[in-house]
Amino acid sequence: TTQPPATLPPATLSSLWHRKNTRQHLLTYFFFSFFTAGVDEAFPLFCISKDIGLGIAEISIGKILSLSGILFALLNYIVSSTIISKCGLYKSLHMAPFLSSPIIFLVPLSILINQYYDSYNNDNNNLTNGDNLSWPTTIYLSFIMSWNRIFAMVFYAGITIATNRTVHVSHRATMNGLSMMGGSIFKAMGPTFAGFLVAFSASSGVIDSDVGSVVVFGLLGLIGLSIGFFSLLYLREEEVEDLEER
Repeated sequence: TTQPPATLPPATLSSLWHRKNTRQHLLTYFFFSFFTAGVDEAFPLFCISKDIGLGIAEISIGKILSLSGILFALLNYIVSSTIISKCGLYKSLHMAPFLSSPIIFLVPLSILINQYYDSYNNDNNNLTNGDNLSWPTTIYLSFIMSWNRIFAMVFYAGITIATNRTVHVSHRATMNGLSMMGGSIFKAMGPTFAGFLVAFSASSGVIDSDVGSVVVFGLLGLIGLSIGFFSLLYLREEEVEDLEER
């Protein structure tokens, strides 16, 4: 006679955390949540700041974010589905941080682009109605932010599926609760860190204001890249003997 499958004990937060593969997936998700929340906080502060940023009005920030949102809505599904279907779950998960993070390094270049077009407008007596954000700068920053978010979504889609596969199907509800709790904590820490970093770079006097934005987005970009290396080194699909039980 066939023996009925043994019932698994109920999952606890502690038991899930002590599973090495599950813990590594969760940590990757937590730190990437910290990174994306930090970028989302640092970007508008950079736009507003007259010391280390563009010094533009809120309406101009809205234009940038609106255009990046349109690009994200148009391209997100196409890019995400293509990468995951062509590369597979774990390859796309390994690639996403390396595609999402480095482009953040290019944000400070928007100051030079905007200064060039601002001086051009002044030389040609073109009025800017008190707002010196040029359309080339708007398009440039919108592209950067949409690119960052599209590949961040590739990562989030992949890590959600991959993390659920590290536990038995009956433990997924508890695991998702742990994931959401930790993700929320790290998403709260990200803006705090980014706000402090921008304020320190702008007003501490330790960092020259000319390179303040480079420090902010350079450090955030390095955090994103380090998460990519962590995922590349430690995130692996676990060998499971009985797939039907998971």
